[in-house]
Amino acid sequence: MPKPVTPSPARKPPSKTASAPAKPAVLPRYQEIVNLLLGEIAAGRYPVGGLLPSEMQLCERFKVSRFTVRAALAALTDKGLVTRRPGAGSVVVATEQRAVFTQTLGDLSELLNFPSDTYRENMETRDVVADEHLASLLGCEPGKAWFCLSALRRSDYVDEPLAWTDVYVLPKYASVVKAKTLERAPLYEQIEKRYGETVERAHFEFFASRIPAKIAKLLRVTPDTPAMTVVRRYTGRSGEIFETTITIHPERRFTYSMELKRELKSWSD
Repeated sequence: MPKPVTPSPARKPPSKTASAPAKPAVLPRYQEIVNLLLGEIAAGRYPVGGLLPSEMQLCERFKVSRFTVRAALAALTDKGLVTRRPGAGSVVVATEQRAVFTQTLGDLSELLNFPSDTYRENMETRDVVADEHLASLLGCEPGKAWFCLSALRRSDYVDEPLAWTDVYVLPKYASVVKAKTLERAPLYEQIEKRYGETVERAHFEFFASRIPAKIAKLLRVTPDTPAMTVVRRYTGRSGEIFETTITIHPERRFTYSMELKRELKSWSD
């Protein structure tokens, strides 16, 4: 008779050294607020057509600065869920993100920078305290102090000025006007090099306007000539706007051209 075969004991798989669980990435505080508000909008706490709490209410709720709240609201606006209306607050316009048009750029320097054959003819510098109108353009509270550089934008190949520019920077960056490349390089780049500040977000506005009488002669146009105004705000690492540029172009003096690509964004973006 054949002898019964005694089964060999089951082999244990080789033990693996347990690796420490990966630490979750720490989100910026404003992004945490964005995620919370996204969930609340989706759940119907803030319906379409309704208002989000005011900036001050959000500051009190999340125990953060107004700059952090504004960064969160700007992100919700970029995602197409909220629109911000002066005097009305932040209005919910959608409960989920939609297809958006995105400008594809190599880096920030490609975004609405003037060609290398243009330069600033610097006219004057001055200290400024923002009144209500200026504060709405600069994205700050009335009474905030700024240092302003005013200049004509010119071209190496055209005699007529292309635009009038007022550049507002925080007073602590005022010495940037001493930079050797002041006329050719954007001020935000020079602030980055001199002070180590970095642009974390840039916000742009375009609107139709008129040439004010005080700069009409310098631009070689009659007062009240149609114009295009471009406002560019640069936000640093702290969430504070450190530079705002207001540029007024007389009609038919300058054209912006950009290429846009359509893409879908998910909530995880």
